[in-house]
Amino acid sequence: MCNYVFLTNYYLPMPGATGMCVHQVAKELAKQNNVFTVCYEDGDDTKTIDQVKIIKIKIPAYLKDNATINESLRIIHYLESLTRKLVHIRNYPLRSTGLLHKYIKVVQQIIEKYGEITIVASFTPIEAVIAAYKLKLKYPKKVKIAYYSTDTLSNEQGDSGLLPAAYREKCGMRWEKRLFSVYDRIFIMECHRYHYFTEEYKDFQDKMHIVNFPLFTRMENCAVKKKHQDLLNFVYAGTFYRVLRNPKFLCDCLLKLSQDKTIEVNILGSGDCNDIIEKAVLDSEGVIKFHGMQPHNIVIEYLSSADILLSVGNAESPMAPSKIYEYMSTGKPIIHTYTYDRDPCIEPLKKYGNALLVKEGDGNAVLKIKRFISLVTLNINTSLYQSCIKSKHAPASSFSSFIPSVS
Repeated sequence: MCNYVFLTNYYLPMPGATGMCVHQVAKELAKQNNVFTVCYEDGDDTKTIDQVKIIKIKIPAYLKDNATINESLRIIHYLESLTRKLVHIRNYPLRSTGLLHKYIKVVQQIIEKYGEITIVASFTPIEAVIAAYKLKLKYPKKVKIAYYSTDTLSNEQGDSGLLPAAYREKCGMRWEKRLFSVYDRIFIMECHRYHYFTEEYKDFQDKMHIVNFPLFTRMENCAVKKKHQDLLNFVYAGTFYRVLRNPKFLCDCLLKLSQDKTIEVNILGSGDCNDIIEKAVLDSEGVIKFHGMQPHNIVIEYLSSADILLSVGNAESPMAPSKIYEYMSTGKPIIHTYTYDRDPCIEPLKKYGNALLVKEGDGNAVLKIKRFISLVTLNINTSLYQSCIKSKHAPASSFSSFIPSVS
């Protein structure tokens, strides 16, 4: 039996997208190994999920999900976050040495108790990745480390513009080369192949493995019924960001649809667009409901009770949100709005078949959505789901075997 330690940000039962992907791999390894996940404290004291032992660490207030706090405190946290970026500007995107040391301290305790371990660090946050790097240098014979990232440090998207893109790219590339020189394995996404398999990274390509998102297990129907059987239930689950994934266009479409009083809309998640969502809730006169961040088991219940799932593409980003694959695991109809013509969700959704793609700004968007609704079959289509993602998105068990173990 080997010992594995995953380092990530928000994890189950209220995971972020990265935490959800990490868990798909961690739970596979936990079937035959001793597995820990070190993650952000979130108010939940669950100690074990799917045989994965969970250790939560306190994080600075400005890194916490700010969806539930008042506007004044949200502004204070935002300003503190900007200040941290400036304080650590030479080490961008690192922002918290305190968080870095917390990861190190917890993992050291695991090493002292269990001896040899393999650390799998996800970016985000970078503090987790640097912690694994430092532990490898300190315990070269006891520790192996694997880098698992659904995004890149050197091709960062969606920043608010505090620092120029060229500077962020330079900092990210410097960090990557420093980290990659020590990491034993580097797991990257298919959509980033073009970025990493270049001359710039040739010294590390023998360590790199294309793994993509883990294949989400087909979601079976939960015993959840719609509250209003006569209404078509739209559900969005995920985060919104003003720069990267803005909900304004989707909300405008939903408001026009809401005038017929034939739909209900449930939005779950967080981000920095609460004002946009809350205005839509008010303008819809209760048709649109905003539930904020919810535990994953609650999210699953909403996805299960949905008639149609809603998705918003990332602006100018090659990264496909992992949420889209969880959506497809339901087999349900999906409406996806996008701005980026090379949005990586487009091709998977075309293969999925049971989806409507709407370019933001399309004057006929609402009409297209209405037509889609009229054509939608609400039966789960297993064959479409399997054919669309099985060929490119390997089961977690298939790429967990690439993770090195100390022997």
